[in-house]
Amino acid sequence: MLKLPIEAAGLASVAAEEGFVFHHVPLDADGRHVVLKRWLAEGLEDKVPPFATHQVGIAGLCMDSSNRILLVKEWRDQDDGTRVPSAQWKLPGGLLDAGESFAEAAVRETWEETGVNTHFRSLLSFWHRHGLTWGKSDLYYVARLEPASDNEVITACPDEISDCKWMHVDEFLQTQDHPLVTAVLKRVYGLEKGGGGEEAMEGGHRLHAPLVEMLEAGVQWPGREPYPTYFASKGDSE
Repeated sequence: MLKLPIEAAGLASVAAEEGFVFHHVPLDADGRHVVLKRWLAEGLEDKVPPFATHQVGIAGLCMDSSNRILLVKEWRDQDDGTRVPSAQWKLPGGLLDAGESFAEAAVRETWEETGVNTHFRSLLSFWHRHGLTWGKSDLYYVARLEPASDNEVITACPDEISDCKWMHVDEFLQTQDHPLVTAVLKRVYGLEKGGGGEEAMEGGHRLHAPLVEMLEAGVQWPGREPYPTYFASKGDSE
């Protein structure tokens, strides 16, 4: 590996003549360095992993004690420079910061977009798609969240969010058609237009409970810290 500041960009052409190729821009270098690499084991397959092939995002499905879901509408930029609300209600969410856990990111993104404080419970689903901007791939997770209290006040981020509200899950199923949210409610909670699903008693309330969810546990090698690992488990109805 060869790390060069952009002030020394002329050296990159010299390095290229010696077989170096671009690898990545370090996250901690403020965009002012590049890393070049050369595989020295001639005759053997290059085992240096590619850099930044994926982006990782997460959405928070936060359901309160009245079985209402926290939803947002984003701003959409138009070609004429104006901004209009997005057509569909969706879950708050965004990309993970470097070094951030699923739980931390889901809680942070939900708070930044809605002003609602939440607690992380589990992971409910994820997708893996390809061919995004600059040819990157995307891992996008849906987390199960719960409000930190019954008195949370919505304070939507004006730069990103055009509207934010609590909507009862029955109303959502009757009036909305967001593909991801609808799929999670159907496949994870057993809920679809017309009813279904299971309920669990919690804090004196009957809440819709996931049929299955991915709960965090730890997988540990000797002498190492446990790695946060998620395993499918029956939901709160068990």
